[in-house]
Amino acid sequence: MTWASRVRLVLGMLVVLAVAALATFHLNDTRGIATSDSAQILGQTYAVGTPYAGLVADQLVEDGDEVAEGDALFVVDSSALTYDLENGLVSDAPEFTEVDAEGRLVVLASGDGTVTTVDATRGTFVQAATTLATVQREDSLYVQAEYTLSATQYARVPEGAPVTLTLPDQSTITGTVEEISVETVAGQAQAVVRVASDGLADGDRDGLVSAGTPVVAALHLENDGVVTTVADTVRSYVAGVVG
Repeated sequence: MTWASRVRLVLGMLVVLAVAALATFHLNDTRGIATSDSAQILGQTYAVGTPYAGLVADQLVEDGDEVAEGDALFVVDSSALTYDLENGLVSDAPEFTEVDAEGRLVVLASGDGTVTTVDATRGTFVQAATTLATVQREDSLYVQAEYTLSATQYARVPEGAPVTLTLPDQSTITGTVEEISVETVAGQAQAVVRVASDGLADGDRDGLVSAGTPVVAALHLENDGVVTTVADTVRSYVAGVVG
C-alpha cells in the first residue's frame, strides 16, 4: 500500500468517525427535548362584576381599552343599592366600587390591564354578581403547553426546566417551567406546563406576542451521560476558540 493510499484511508476513517460523532451528538440532543403537542400564549384575567342588580346607566369602556386600577368602567343604577343606603343596611360601597352623587353604583377596575370583552352595554339590566367585562392583567402573559411524556421523560423534567418558545414567524423566546400538572393516561404522562418568560411582553414581535398566539414549546430535559458531557466539552472548547 502506497503512502497516498494510507493517507486516503486514514482521512476516510476520520471522516466516518466525525460523521458518526455528529450523528451521535444530534441524537443525544434530540432525546433531550420534548416538543409540545399544543401550546399557546395566555394572559391572566379578572372579571369585572356588579354586587347589585340594576340598569347599566353608563358603559365607559370598549374592547381593547387600557385601564388602570381604580378607573371607572360602568355605572349601574340600582334600586336595591338605593334601598340599602336609605335604610342604613350598608355604609360603604363594596370593594372596587363607589357611589356617585346621584346614588348610582360606579364599578371600578381592580387592576391595570386591557379590556378583552364587554358583556354588558348601556341600557341593559344586569343581575347581581353578573360579569360586566373581562380585563387581561398587565404584564401577565405566559405560555400553557401540553405534552405527552413517557415515564422516563417525565422523570427527567428538572425544576425550572428551560423551554424554547417558537413563534409563528420562527423567532424564539426562552422561558422556564413555572408550574406543571400531570395525569397518567395509558401509561403516558399527559402534562400541562405553565411557562414563564421575561420575553413575553404584550405586543412585541409585531404583535405576535399576545394572548391566543399559538407557539411550539420545546422542553429541555435533563440529559446526563458520557455523550452529553463530551458534547458540552466540545461546544465549550469551540466557543472558546471562536471567541
